[in-house]
Amino acid sequence: MNTQADSSEFRFIILLICLFGALLVPPYFESKPIFNLIWKVIFSGSLLAALYALGGKRSLLIPGLILLVPTLATVWVEEFSDSHLAYYLDNATTIAFLCFIVFHLGVYVLQARRVSTNVIYASLCVYLLIGFIWAAVYANIHLYFDGAFTFSNYPQLNNASPDNLMGYFVYYSFVTLSTLGYGDVTPVNHVAQSWSVVEAMIGQFFIAIVLARLVSMHAARAE
Repeated sequence: MNTQADSSEFRFIILLICLFGALLVPPYFESKPIFNLIWKVIFSGSLLAALYALGGKRSLLIPGLILLVPTLATVWVEEFSDSHLAYYLDNATTIAFLCFIVFHLGVYVLQARRVSTNVIYASLCVYLLIGFIWAAVYANIHLYFDGAFTFSNYPQLNNASPDNLMGYFVYYSFVTLSTLGYGDVTPVNHVAQSWSVVEAMIGQFFIAIVLARLVSMHAARAE
């Protein structure tokens, strides 16, 4: 990906809009029958935008497509199946694909020699994608270790289906990533607690390393 010649490209802002859409739009339909459909449509669009954000390089496009196809397939197969295996596969393929995207966008940000608008957008995309990755991790942990999380303000969710819990894991993931820690969703299993600690550390490292580097680059260029 060329950091010098992409000032007119919109691939990162498109991904950013899709990710914010996945965070903000579905909750308005939570009590409606089309909630899952809305979430899957927006999230599928985010996955496609994530692949587009790689910039069309063939060396990244082919492995990206190899990871994207099963990810999209499991997202929609899970809509028609209530088996735990379908949920596991959905989350696992999502984790694999988004980790691939985060790695290459992270390389793009860290190798940039100047702080352009696209670099800022890319760094924001990386931050949001990390939150979605960990949400899928938490969902699989909760599936494997039954009751790995408790929902103090929503006791009815303690026995809810995995599909109904994904939105809460997305919420918990970003609360943990930003170290807000409201306490309404609590990891009670040691594995869940360990992954929560790792995410909180990554959130701090992101600010301390990535954002600090971008600020220092911008300051050095301004001198």
